[in-house]
Amino acid sequence: MTLLSVNINKIALLRNSRGTGTPDLVDGARLAIAGGAQGITVHPREDQRHITLDDVISIATLPEIKSGAVEYNVEGDIRDDLFNMVRVVKPTQFTVVPVIAGEVTSSRGWRAYDDHDGLEYWAAEMREAGIRTAVFVDPDPVSVELAAACTIEAVEIYTGDYAAAHERGDYAEALDAIEQAAETARALGLRLNGGHDLTIRNLGPLCSRVEFDEFSIGHHIATDALFRGLSDAVTDFKSAVPERV
Repeated sequence: MTLLSVNINKIALLRNSRGTGTPDLVDGARLAIAGGAQGITVHPREDQRHITLDDVISIATLPEIKSGAVEYNVEGDIRDDLFNMVRVVKPTQFTVVPVIAGEVTSSRGWRAYDDHDGLEYWAAEMREAGIRTAVFVDPDPVSVELAAACTIEAVEIYTGDYAAAHERGDYAEALDAIEQAAETARALGLRLNGGHDLTIRNLGPLCSRVEFDEFSIGHHIATDALFRGLSDAVTDFKSAVPERV
């Protein structure tokens, strides 16, 4: 069975745009769990533009996460404040995601010029704390091998290139690349996760070729939820607005 971990960053992004605490992030996580999510993912960036370190703690208090019934996946780059937070919160998994200054969203995996010594140290500390360490990797065997050399337990294959190719209708080569990376990960005994721009439409071809342990999906769940519910929300608000005589 492939686990679905719902990334709730977009709920936090909407909340932060007003500063009123609405929509409530914990309520959003509860709704995701009620919908069948087997995991919750958060990615607290250093600029705190969506998820904050306080949010990481708040989500950790959910009964389903505290009990272990729902997995908790914290994503982020190698930095001290996040490292200390993860050791305290003890999520199921910490996913190391390389960051490019000024990027809108994550767009690449682990490469030769990243901090391998730092990753190896983090992985050892996480293992001591009972936390699984995953690394965001390119759909490339070399990226997988570089991450695996740092003694991690899992990789998350970046699926953004595949998603873009699927939109163009020419995705065979992108699928081949993911499959090759996945085969390398399996051969190295790693757990196989995937994520980035996955949709209901492009999941089918991907899952027919590669068996994943976990998907982390957020943006398209949030946009689908918005459009599926927008008409109903407008109808409800219209009924609350007095008719002019």
